[in-house]
Amino acid sequence: MQPLPSQISPCCRASHGPSFAGAGMARSKAIWPIPTHRPARVLAAAHSRRQKQQPSSNSFHQATPAAGEKPHHLAGPKLGASPTSTVYVGGKLLLQTFLDAPSNQLRLSFQLVSATVARGDGRGVRGEEAVLEAILGGCEETELDVKLAWREALGAPGAVVVKNHSDFPVYLKVLNCSAAAGLRVAVDFACNGWVYPVGKHPYRLFFTNDAYVKENTPRPLLGYREDELALLRGERADERAFQEWDRVYDYALYNDLGNPDLRRDLARPTLGGSWEYPYPRRTKTGRPPTRTDPHTVTRVPLDQQIYVPCDERVGTDVIAAPSLPNLGGHFKSIAEIYSLVGLDDVGRLAKAKQVINSRAAAPKFPVPQVISVNPISWRRDEEFARQMLAATNPVCIKRVTKFPLTSDLDRTAYGDQDSKITEGHIEKNMSGMTLQQALEDGRLFVVDHHDWVMPYLKRINELPGEEEIGEISPRKAYAARTLLFLNNDSTLRPLAIELSSPHQDDEQLGSVTTVYTPPDTSDDILSANKFTAWDLAKAHATANDTSKNNFVIHWLNVHATMEPLVIATNRQLSVLHPVQKLLKPHFRNTLHVNAVARQIIFGSGDRRKNDDIFRGIQEVTYLPSKYAMEMSSKAYTNWNFTALALPADLIKRGVAKGDPNNPEKLELLIKDYSFALDGLEIWMAIKKWVADYCAIYYLNDGAVTSDSELQAWWREVRHVGHGDLQDAHWWPAMDCLADLVEACTIIIWLGSAFHAAVGLGQYWYQGFVPNSPTLTSRPMPEAGAVVTEAEFLGSITPRNETLALMGMAAKSLARTGDVFLGQRPESELWTIEQRAAEALARFQERLEVVAGKIQRRNADPTLKNRAGPVEVPYNMLTPTREPGPVARGIPNSITN
Repeated sequence: MQPLPSQISPCCRASHGPSFAGAGMARSKAIWPIPTHRPARVLAAAHSRRQKQQPSSNSFHQATPAAGEKPHHLAGPKLGASPTSTVYVGGKLLLQTFLDAPSNQLRLSFQLVSATVARGDGRGVRGEEAVLEAILGGCEETELDVKLAWREALGAPGAVVVKNHSDFPVYLKVLNCSAAAGLRVAVDFACNGWVYPVGKHPYRLFFTNDAYVKENTPRPLLGYREDELALLRGERADERAFQEWDRVYDYALYNDLGNPDLRRDLARPTLGGSWEYPYPRRTKTGRPPTRTDPHTVTRVPLDQQIYVPCDERVGTDVIAAPSLPNLGGHFKSIAEIYSLVGLDDVGRLAKAKQVINSRAAAPKFPVPQVISVNPISWRRDEEFARQMLAATNPVCIKRVTKFPLTSDLDRTAYGDQDSKITEGHIEKNMSGMTLQQALEDGRLFVVDHHDWVMPYLKRINELPGEEEIGEISPRKAYAARTLLFLNNDSTLRPLAIELSSPHQDDEQLGSVTTVYTPPDTSDDILSANKFTAWDLAKAHATANDTSKNNFVIHWLNVHATMEPLVIATNRQLSVLHPVQKLLKPHFRNTLHVNAVARQIIFGSGDRRKNDDIFRGIQEVTYLPSKYAMEMSSKAYTNWNFTALALPADLIKRGVAKGDPNNPEKLELLIKDYSFALDGLEIWMAIKKWVADYCAIYYLNDGAVTSDSELQAWWREVRHVGHGDLQDAHWWPAMDCLADLVEACTIIIWLGSAFHAAVGLGQYWYQGFVPNSPTLTSRPMPEAGAVVTEAEFLGSITPRNETLALMGMAAKSLARTGDVFLGQRPESELWTIEQRAAEALARFQERLEVVAGKIQRRNADPTLKNRAGPVEVPYNMLTPTREPGPVARGIPNSITN
């Protein structure tokens, strides 16, 4: 029963269950309507728990209808409703603001929407409007008590309409309503969305945390469901540059990387939409074309945000383009690099000191794991090979089944590019085994980047261009192949590194190749910091590898692959759709991270406010420079969504045998393959979770084919988001439950575990550039030559590029707010379906079992690849995170 005004305490408290953990409370005033003889709109109450409550005078007024909106009065015998049947449902609202001022007047209005009683147009009847007023602090999460109006005759609410009458946006996380008279069960709304002032968002509609396919949607909610999707598709949007409050998800080509208006050499080709440069689609921003090239869109100024739909962005800070001191040149000693992370001249922990020159103070960087225990073992051949199984790029190694190695490049364009490694180069290091025996026994493996690098090598080696001298350091690179032998203890031994260049007279004449083999290296040479041509060959091979990892394995196969999936999901799957609820946690931050990447990481260049030119970070720091994104486009030609499934990938690379549909029975040829061992267990846990979840909503294959939203989603993923490859034969038909489970498993694997494996360990290995150079800048000496420490360092990543790389990679270590695989924040209240919650709990239990197995493997001294000579355990796929400096924990989504 609604209390009379005389019965209301000055600070009304809504009766409710446990509050949201960690939320602050806001100062507020309780506002109630004056009882009348007609249906009155009701104002909600909020109160603060942060301060001692003081009596305050109540304000009595009615909410004003929005322009053009008429109140829905439902009195009458047909609905059994009357003014006195209105009830006031208590609840809690969890929201977040990002404000500079300490005191801000919030005014929100709410209308519950019936899921059972429809208006004349078929849409659910809206309840009476309630208004919440409160004083909010600055940048904080806040919990507010609310009271919403409802009528028992309207049945169960299925949505809520929210309007923001404040002068600032708020991010609503969760609204829940307690069971009360007229509302038989508690109702939760998982909002997770921005509500801008009514001039920008006339309203926001949030549904309850139910889940059903379109065909099973309660009829009064169906129109609202369709309206929301139409809005997200931008069907009513004008052709204009989108603003920060827009919610439109649409597609565009990668035509925003270049800046031809600034300088001609900063133009870049459009990626996507052509046979020459196929590519996934990005998020449309609506920016106008450049003056110079109508096919290129204008760049966003460095001090402004690039557009993403507003709910993809939590927080309002612009990611600033970094500024670094111009230190110039190459490092002269390993000790100089040690000092960047506070180590002494021999790699022991020491006080941070001045580095590089007397005018530059040392940046405060953490010690990369690769030198954190044993600071010289990164140089060992065993460690060089181990990192192909258990570092940041453990997915390029392949079994060799034919010898000599061959190239797939077009001979009419590039001549003979086949390998020149012979049996004579390698037989001395094969433990007495013949070449034929090694091939038959699965003992030969290769990491081969030759065909990816060679078509661009001549252009890379001509960098920098005349206009970019001083911005881009000189490059001298080779196309690399690294041949390895599998020892009896499951470790790998490098046999040879082949470095190739285009023929100096004509590329059609084939490659010019040198084969380097390992010398007999003693510990004395390592400790004396003496280097050989073999060390430089490993550095050149690694520079190929880090570039392939960064632009193809990490960027293309994860970030760029996921973006059109995120777009299609929001355009075609309602938030009520069970598959949308399954995938949404794995899309968090993806569009925002990708937008920032296009703005300051992959972009060609922009002008700062001080008139300096800022060059894209990875055009500066990685070997391919301005050609890197083109090269990733060429790799996309061979992209295959189904081959990104871990079991299929392992079998395709020849490192596993068996049926990809039975991953628990796969046989690994490298028994101690850390990434594969841990990854398969994570993969199986994810797939079991997906299968359990999907079985709740899809009882048979027919339920998949009859789901109109699901079918529209998959058509759009294939024909639009990845439209350049839409005719590929491997696309799943999405006509059975098995296709749905496999596709969702791949998506979750890519956004979580695979991204963690190939993207989150970069600082730990590349943060110490001698271990993992990102570029090379000098020609190779003859095989067998000895070089000084300064000559070795003068051939790899220079000082400025190293600092930029370390700064960028170290940012990923300072992440906050990550939600890890298998977790859903308690405040999300993500589902009302008990079977789904139980399936998630089982998934969490399986992940804990996997974490225990990984810990035991890391402690097993017979598994030499787990920690290797550097004595750093492989934790990139440990699913749970623990406090401490060790890299572990799989975030649910792409976080950097």
